[in-house]
Amino acid sequence: MPIAGTRAVRLFGTVLTAIPLASALGLFVDWQHDNAILRQQSIEITSNLNTDHARILAINDWVYHHRGFGKNDHYFIVPALGPTPTQVLEAGGDCADKSRLVAAMLNELNIEAGLVMISPCPQCGFIHTVVEARYEGGRMVVDPIWNIDYPAADGKFLGVRDLAGTNLGQQRVAQLQSQRGATDKIAAMLEIDATFDYAVAFNWTKNTVTRTTAAMLRLLGYTPEQMVRPRLLEDPKLALVLFFSFVGMAIIGGRFCLGVVRRIADRRVGSPGKTVEPATL
Repeated sequence: MPIAGTRAVRLFGTVLTAIPLASALGLFVDWQHDNAILRQQSIEITSNLNTDHARILAINDWVYHHRGFGKNDHYFIVPALGPTPTQVLEAGGDCADKSRLVAAMLNELNIEAGLVMISPCPQCGFIHTVVEARYEGGRMVVDPIWNIDYPAADGKFLGVRDLAGTNLGQQRVAQLQSQRGATDKIAAMLEIDATFDYAVAFNWTKNTVTRTTAAMLRLLGYTPEQMVRPRLLEDPKLALVLFFSFVGMAIIGGRFCLGVVRRIADRRVGSPGKTVEPATL
């Protein structure tokens, strides 16, 4: 290939690599700006609290009372990814949207939290979304669309595994409906929204890819069913940061491998631009 052509190819490769990496960097800076907003709001809400469970309850209560409950139609670049946590902060949302915001705000307080989807049967679709967070006593569920938490009799709180296979969730709903009265929003809550028998943080049986991933995690010693839902699945900007970073690194890896192959080929046929003289006897 002529030198000019080689330079053009190299320039194209450099530009092709730079675009996704520059996009990832720009999105990362924007994501960090969003996180600063969430962190500041979370700190203000929990400034006088000194336990994780109290912080979780306070964030859940604040999100419940903040903005409306209609589906948030905002999105960042890709509609399928839904709204960012800051877009929910600005405009409110339904159970999935507000749960996304609660989890993000708790993450900014260094509290591990993720979404859990509730289904009425193993093969049914998801009908409700809540948050499960780690606190000093284990895991606890909070629901920002109905402003519910699930305390245990011993002063601790109940997580998904504690609630599954029991009627404790339904009992809690009935208790709060009685306490808050017929005019409170919770009066319209259905028992099925507090039934955790088939609640999951991630649908590992969805397809071949998810089933294979779950199998690999088990081989590595993890229990997929007990894992907290990753934040990247509920934060569009973070998901795109990782996507563009992966694309950029894949291009770099591809160019490196191609360069190695070319150097091996050059050694076999001689240096480019030189004539290999035939051997003389």
